[in-house]
Amino acid sequence: MSSTSLVASAVLLALMSTATLAADVASPAFGEKFNVTDTSVPLDKLTRANFYETLVPLAKAKGSLTFYSYWPPAPLVVYQQQVIPSFEKKYGIKVNFNSVESNVGLPQLDATFKEGKPSPMDAYFSSDLPADLNEIANIRLVDLLPNAADIDPKYARTYRGIAHGGAYVPFHANQTVIAFNSAMVNEAPKTFDELLAYSEQHPGKVAVTSPLRGGSGSGFLTSVARQKMSAECVGKFMDLTSNEAQSKALVNDSPCFAPVWDYFKTLLKTAQITNGNTDTLNLMANGVASIGTAWEDLTFSYIKGKQLPDTIRVTILEGGQTGGAEGAFIAANTDNLAAALLFMDEMLAPEHQAWKLIGFASRSPKTGLDDSLIPADVRKFLLPTKMFAERQISSPNPVMSKVVRDAFAAKVLEN
Repeated sequence: MSSTSLVASAVLLALMSTATLAADVASPAFGEKFNVTDTSVPLDKLTRANFYETLVPLAKAKGSLTFYSYWPPAPLVVYQQQVIPSFEKKYGIKVNFNSVESNVGLPQLDATFKEGKPSPMDAYFSSDLPADLNEIANIRLVDLLPNAADIDPKYARTYRGIAHGGAYVPFHANQTVIAFNSAMVNEAPKTFDELLAYSEQHPGKVAVTSPLRGGSGSGFLTSVARQKMSAECVGKFMDLTSNEAQSKALVNDSPCFAPVWDYFKTLLKTAQITNGNTDTLNLMANGVASIGTAWEDLTFSYIKGKQLPDTIRVTILEGGQTGGAEGAFIAANTDNLAAALLFMDEMLAPEHQAWKLIGFASRSPKTGLDDSLIPADVRKFLLPTKMFAERQISSPNPVMSKVVRDAFAAKVLEN
């Protein structure tokens, strides 16, 4: 069979698989059976076609739900100013909203789950998933929610290397970037080696977020690793099935990461390492740093809020930098499943997704929306559409990521 035929066959199989998954919403996203404690919703019969007529009466009977969200500015504002008011007006269901960091909310969920008690939240927009995936409702949400019909497949079934089968609904697509002040930098670095050279030529002018303190830093570490290691090493690094022993063997006992540590040791001789995403942007705001590791959306929010000069621009280095889509899940031990399902659907409504994209550069995981909705005079602060599409790369699984961060602390920061 020719290579063209093989590619065509692979595409056909992928399409058939997607269609099968979309039709098979009566089965759980993971595990052998549904794990929700609220059995009032007939999950074996629920479809996109009967979604609202089935759920609205059940949800209204309860009258309220509790929703948690962690801190990022764009999602918080969108939930508070758009999603929640619209949901309450549409359904007459009160939303009790709490801003709760993932490292606080997830232990609360874990404790109630282990005690067999109802969850403190019905749904949660969280940057992390519980260590025990059984604590989230194993419902194939991306195939069930009417407003999820156009979710980008690359965000639909895995998150940071965790295969959840569609139980974690992407809401806010984001991207790590290199931010630079165009008034201070004649030509932005295009490669990782050019960034290193710029730092050596301009000591103190590059700010690198610590991988231990901020997502742009850990994303930069992953990106450097994928650029500097051999193809064989990258393949092992990105193996989503890697356990702790395999991860430690690759990171600590093989030569794979030697060029990664060498790169950082050289870079940090002249670059500043910061204690978080905000610290990096503050150094740029004060003119101390001219280049820094950052998030596209957070940088945009700072520019819009006059916390950064409007000469700041963003780019992705050749070889790619990490990105993805943070989302929300329903607690397996919610006692308000119908309302939680309706709320998860509401947050993907195109009017809310467009609003956050236009106002906050919070990219949508829906394929029907792109940055063409953003005015041209604002779009200059964002990544070019083609660059965003071509240079976004994924992250390793959480076990591998932790092992790499621990090794960075030992081999780079402590040496």
